[in-house]
Amino acid sequence: MKLGKKKQKAKKENRSLHIISAAAPFQYVEAYKSLRTNLNFMTVNGDYKKIVVTSSIPEEGKSNVAINLAVTLGETDKRVLLVDCDLRKPILHRYLKINRRSQGLTSVLSGEATLEESVVSFSDLKIEVLVAGAVPPNPAEILGSKKMEALISEMEKTYDYIIFDAPPVSVVTDAAVLGRLTDGAVLVIRHKYVTIESVKLAKQNLESVGVNIIGSVLNRFDFKGVAKDNGYYYSYEYNYQHV
Repeated sequence: MKLGKKKQKAKKENRSLHIISAAAPFQYVEAYKSLRTNLNFMTVNGDYKKIVVTSSIPEEGKSNVAINLAVTLGETDKRVLLVDCDLRKPILHRYLKINRRSQGLTSVLSGEATLEESVVSFSDLKIEVLVAGAVPPNPAEILGSKKMEALISEMEKTYDYIIFDAPPVSVVTDAAVLGRLTDGAVLVIRHKYVTIESVKLAKQNLESVGVNIIGSVLNRFDFKGVAKDNGYYYSYEYNYQHV
């Protein structure tokens, strides 16, 4: 019984939102600013406005990264849309306290609602959010459809950045399918949680269908026990790197 409670507590902690704010640790805020800066530099050599955020396996914190990346980009007065493309286990509505039954991505794709009608604006976070909507029986087919491609083109006309929160790429093909319609993917890697083999498999799954891996984010790095002069501490502050 005690072990079960511990597991439930750990899972609850993994599913909590840690959003950047004035009260957030300096290293946490700077890590996202560094990620934003790297993306801005990369736009010199190409257009990176449609970005998929995924991970190798569940519980690596990809949705936290997607939300905070969107918020960080929104701070520069860019118009940012965050889209929940995890059509199997959507989570953004829970994190951002949006009604689960709100119109979302699947509502727009099915013609039940327009994009403008379905987007939720957060003036305090300076972002707009499109939740998943009703869970469909065929997520991968929907995300790779012509309708999805047309919708993304429509989004591009309005937004400077579009961040897609996608399922783990080693579990299902959704992120890889979606990645082909975007400018690239950011792979979230949770420190001391995911195996090297799983990361390599995720990388292989993305590259095998032609998805451009923009870089990776080392998430939940435990820097408290690491000295400041250690290279790992530096990688926590500047954790954006090419895979």
